[in-house]
Amino acid sequence: MAMQQSHAPQSQREGRVSGKRYNRIVALAVERYGEWVEYFTSLMLEDGFPPFHVPLSPREQYERLVAWRAAGDPRFWTDAEAQAALGELSMQFGAPPPLTPTPNQVPRQF
Repeated sequence: MAMQQSHAPQSQREGRVSGKRYNRIVALAVERYGEWVEYFTSLMLEDGFPPFHVPLSPREQYERLVAWRAAGDPRFWTDAEAQAALGELSMQFGAPPPLTPTPNQVPRQF
């Protein structure tokens, strides 16, 4: 019994993708991906803020910034926008309480 040889595809090109065609497919996929990203981003930001984000009221923003300031949080002290926002909100809700030194900041007396 002789082994049967498998027949080669009828066409040499059958099942193959040329480099030109592959490049067109990749270019189309990249283009469509960009379109979908833009589309979904516009849907997610339709309300003006990212999904799963609840915007804070001005009072809540003020309280958060005052707490960050009092705690020495770098989110307040290294962010000029946060400091400016506290200044603006202070006009509406009053000046924040004065900072009290922590035990580490109290000068030692000799």
